[in-house]
Amino acid sequence: MSRSVLLVDDEAAFVDALAVRLEARGIEADTAYDGETALARLSDDVRVVVLDVNLPGQSGLDVLDAIKERSSLAEVLMLTGQADVRTAVEGMKRGAADYLLKPVDIETLAEAIRLAGRRREQNIESRRLRETARLATLGGLARGVAHELNNPVNVMVTSAGWMLDLLAEVSGTCPEYGELKDSAERIIVHGQRCKELTLKLLKYCGQRDARIRENDLAATLGKVLDGFAERIGAMGVQAAVEIPAGIPPLLWPPADLEDVLYVLVENALDAMNASATGEGRLDISARILDNSLEIAVADTGHGIPADILPRIFDPFFSTKAPGEGMGLGLAICQTIVTGHGGRVEVESEAGKGAIFRVHIPFRSARP
Repeated sequence: MSRSVLLVDDEAAFVDALAVRLEARGIEADTAYDGETALARLSDDVRVVVLDVNLPGQSGLDVLDAIKERSSLAEVLMLTGQADVRTAVEGMKRGAADYLLKPVDIETLAEAIRLAGRRREQNIESRRLRETARLATLGGLARGVAHELNNPVNVMVTSAGWMLDLLAEVSGTCPEYGELKDSAERIIVHGQRCKELTLKLLKYCGQRDARIRENDLAATLGKVLDGFAERIGAMGVQAAVEIPAGIPPLLWPPADLEDVLYVLVENALDAMNASATGEGRLDISARILDNSLEIAVADTGHGIPADILPRIFDPFFSTKAPGEGMGLGLAICQTIVTGHGGRVEVESEAGKGAIFRVHIPFRSARP
């Protein structure tokens, strides 16, 4: 069973007794006797870590740094003796929430853990609000760009079509007819591509209904896949969906869930289209992991080189050819998910496809 508190101390009898006493007060805690074990047991479900300053092997400060690097939302309380207060204060400078002196009063520790848990929830909500504001700003910028581009692009495409009509009338007398016709057709092709991109901008960044409602994952995914059915068929992609029964309704704004799934499916199809193997496979699955829901979207496309993996969620970063991608889809996908307290992970190697995993904490996944 996953527990929300992790106690880390090299005195096994002390930390085991502490876990029993906390459980009697309604706080379920896991234990670790060294830093390596603690880091192995660290997960998104751990809300609070109670960490001894003095540990064998890695120091308490080193473990603190590693915890903050892996799980920035986990609150850390340092346990220290009188002689180690300076080290504990240094720990607070590195991100620890507080420190407690040994021997620690159990009621004081229990209250500190509860307070740290509440602080973590407040931090998650603050981050969600920041990400929502960031998405709104990005969306406003993108909408403005899309609207500004639409008019001149429409004029360009219409004018090129008019040029083709005129050229058809003088085709027998104009020596440059072939060249001019090719140029006008290229203008129309690239103009239409610009129009498609602006439509995508407006889809990704349009005004959103932020009201939280219950969403059926299977139904929403079915709606998204229906929108890609023609493309999936034309590409010869084998699509498989595995959504087990009993998945709780997702408490998200409906547009958020739909957009996340849309981006991941479109990204997978784009990768397989670019690989042009003719044997593409799209696998979408969901499963419950302790206190979170995982949605996985896997493809057999061209994969992502290791050197650009850290950048794929950056706004306006794209691996596609110029004019074929905006580099906004994955950025917006990540912003939506992190705004709800979750995360998006990717596993990929060049030439070996990719798996995108969306982790949604149960605070967002069930009532």
